[in-house]
Amino acid sequence: MCTYNGSRYLGEQLQSVLEQDRPPHEMVICDDRSTDNTVSLLTRFASRAPFPVRLEINQERLGPAKNFEKAIRMCKADVIALVDQDDRWKPHKLARLAEALAANPDAAYAFSDAEMENEAGSRVDDTLWQSFGLRDKLERFVGPAQLEMLLKRNFIPGAALAFRASFRDVIVPIPAGWMHDYWIALLGSTFSYGVPVAEPLFTYRLHDAQVCGLEKSLLDTIQTSLATGESDSRARLETFQQLENRIASVSSIARCPADRFEPIRQKALHLSSRVRIRSSTGLTRVLRALAEARTGRYRRFSRRHSLVRDLWPG
Repeated sequence: MCTYNGSRYLGEQLQSVLEQDRPPHEMVICDDRSTDNTVSLLTRFASRAPFPVRLEINQERLGPAKNFEKAIRMCKADVIALVDQDDRWKPHKLARLAEALAANPDAAYAFSDAEMENEAGSRVDDTLWQSFGLRDKLERFVGPAQLEMLLKRNFIPGAALAFRASFRDVIVPIPAGWMHDYWIALLGSTFSYGVPVAEPLFTYRLHDAQVCGLEKSLLDTIQTSLATGESDSRARLETFQQLENRIASVSSIARCPADRFEPIRQKALHLSSRVRIRSSTGLTRVLRALAEARTGRYRRFSRRHSLVRDLWPG
């Protein structure tokens, strides 16, 4: 678990961990120098929990991804489940995820659906998977298609994840520019596969202060995309080059099937083309965008508004 100024909802989440049908063997908590009463809440929790709790206060702010990396490194159990400070677990969350991994011994990770509620505590009609359109595509989330779907967008938040500790040496360190959940899911589906648990195992809370939330509308997504420039495209390309480098660097401990590496290479080529498009102007920009569209990579690896964004001046 990683925390930072999370006292508003933290008590509910901690209580839901205490109420697990299958309690954790241990709980590792890394606080990123909170300035509210988060640490005092955690200290009281650690004193009464019926399982070992290791509370670490960072010497300096790490940010979410690096803080989770630190906590992941500290875990000693065979399966690592990630906890967000502002959600609330169902009592059988750990048990269901552990069962899914036990039933699929070659899987790297398992993940679940979630109910959602707003900042006021009111239930949102859609589940997390419905909001991503995943429920209608779940039958496709097998084999190499898993990776293809994730290369288009991340739909597995860290709060839904549990993964094998044996996979840790592939995951860490987490490079700059990546969020921990997307990095874990992509590598998990590159070297192995993930198991979807088609049951809402926690309540995902939507609020303005969360680090990563859901897109509010297609219009918001387009407006955000239009605000990005060539430098943003280059940064995104660099992150996927980091992914390619990681796959190569861990080849001695994990083998990447050929049918998994090729989609990642194609995604990097797509991002490289988009950098060239955004660095062009006028007719050259249009021709480069249309040439990239003919490859089919916009459809495979980008959202539906991306071609429009690349044709947009600026």
